[in-house]
Amino acid sequence: MTASTLGLWVMGGMFVLLMIRMPVWLALTICGIGGNWLMSNGMVARMLAGSTPFDQTTNYNLSVVPLFILMGEVASGSRLSSELFQAARVFFSGLRGGLAIATIGASGAFGTVCGSSVATAATMTRIALPEMRKAGYADGYSAASVATGGTLGILIPPSIILVIYSAIAEESLRKLFAAAFIPGILLALLYIAVALIVAAMSGGAIPADPSARLGARFKALLGPWQFILLFGVTIGGIYTGIFSPNEAAAIGAFGAIVLGFAARRLDFAALRYALTTTAVTSAMLFLIIIGATMLSNFVVQTRLPDLLISAAQGLGLGPLAVMVLIILLYLVLGCFLEGIGMVLITVPVFLPVVTGFGFDPVWFGIIVVIVVEIGLISPPVGMNIFVIQAQFRDLKLSDIYSGILPFLLAPLVLVLALFLFPQIALWLPGVLY
Repeated sequence: MTASTLGLWVMGGMFVLLMIRMPVWLALTICGIGGNWLMSNGMVARMLAGSTPFDQTTNYNLSVVPLFILMGEVASGSRLSSELFQAARVFFSGLRGGLAIATIGASGAFGTVCGSSVATAATMTRIALPEMRKAGYADGYSAASVATGGTLGILIPPSIILVIYSAIAEESLRKLFAAAFIPGILLALLYIAVALIVAAMSGGAIPADPSARLGARFKALLGPWQFILLFGVTIGGIYTGIFSPNEAAAIGAFGAIVLGFAARRLDFAALRYALTTTAVTSAMLFLIIIGATMLSNFVVQTRLPDLLISAAQGLGLGPLAVMVLIILLYLVLGCFLEGIGMVLITVPVFLPVVTGFGFDPVWFGIIVVIVVEIGLISPPVGMNIFVIQAQFRDLKLSDIYSGILPFLLAPLVLVLALFLFPQIALWLPGVLY
């Protein structure tokens, strides 16, 4: 059996393990160690199993992960998300579907200090959904606005998935954060456009809030001053080159704690809960990263990406056709796998193929995040959908699915735009760095 054939068998076995609901970290670890054992010998596999956990948990570039998670947990515990929603609610008042638009806007803003789609969706569900129900919004439309707004948390920097992609692809995290900024804003605007169109076509079923005065709208924007300060210091510091991403994450986490105590919105019990949650979440992520690193080591040895490139060239497929096939595969996988696991499984295989056909790895990173976002709100798995339904058991999944379908057009339009105009993602990194 050739090395490439062995690689295909092991990857196939891994997907079988995932389909029978084995935890992602365990499936990656079993296939990584087992593949290296079959490829080399037991001693190599044992050495890899012994060294990889130490190498990854002491990786300086990955220290940004728990710090950004802590910043998001503290911001959530200090009710920063509630202030963002109230400010957006006043600013977008008078529009039909204004509460849904406010939810999307507040979710995008909260995502800039949270970095997690699931955490953003969980937080905004508790704040926005009761208000939309009280205003008479349809459940499907309300849940869809929360779910789609939550996806912005992994595109608008800081993004945990971009941090992980940076470590796998060995690309500058600053460039990736800069590349994600304009697509993130565009996706938020596209979601808002879809929300407005659906509301306008509802035949009056989706109401409009009473309109606030112009002065009140701009005054409301000053309400979440803590968020403005936190965003300006952390993300602004990264873009201007004052801080490295690791330094910005540390300053952001510390700043969120100080601001929370100063405003008397955070106490020691809430801080202890945020620290505990951060430790648990970080441990789960690092288990997945360790397993993926072992698998990636095996994939490199099998030269599986070279086999895929040769196969595509043998079929006469051009670069565009290869990228379309990869994106379609991501969309299918997104219906069954969660985002971080999908990135860790696929990027070591697909990135050499993508760069081999001449595509920019930074641009591809943004594409990966967007298609992962689609997976977060796509049936049947749709992690954000289940996060919302878990908090409001009376919500019907069928209503959420029907409400989410129009919003799926927004990320697909953005992917098409990035193919037609790659500078949407590449212009800002080129200017800043």
